[in-house]
Amino acid sequence: MDIAPLLAASVAIQLHVGAALVALALTPVILLRRKGDRLHKLTVRVWTLVMALTALSSFAVHEIRLFGPFSPIHFLSLLTLYSLFGAIYQVRRGRITAHKKHMQGAMVGLVGAGLFTLLPGRLMSDVMFKGVEVPGFAVSLGLSIVALILWRWMGRAGGGSTPA
Repeated sequence: MDIAPLLAASVAIQLHVGAALVALALTPVILLRRKGDRLHKLTVRVWTLVMALTALSSFAVHEIRLFGPFSPIHFLSLLTLYSLFGAIYQVRRGRITAHKKHMQGAMVGLVGAGLFTLLPGRLMSDVMFKGVEVPGFAVSLGLSIVALILWRWMGRAGGGSTPA
């Protein structure tokens, strides 16, 4: 790991990465603990704020320019904001199943966008896998697939997802 490329990056990128890392760290806490209690609500509020900050700060990052100053990742940011607002809207109306689907969409977006940042040649690939970019990405992709399978399996088995 070499944090120097991140420290040399713009403040917008540093803010974006910092917010994304906080959201990524909180994701398993949200998924694995009991739903609906005070700690869940506090954790989800913090997670939602840092996810919104991650999505909004992405619009100040223009490393890949496919559509003017934007890239397909910016479309993912719009979908994330939609999911976050949808989740808030649904939970305030007591529609927990719809809330859960919006939150899951935002979480999948977080992991998906995170994987894109680990592609060889990108800043976070240089930070995380200096000198072993391709194997590092391959391991990250494999771990993400295993985590997705386990998450889906746990959801079907009823583990880790006590309803509110």
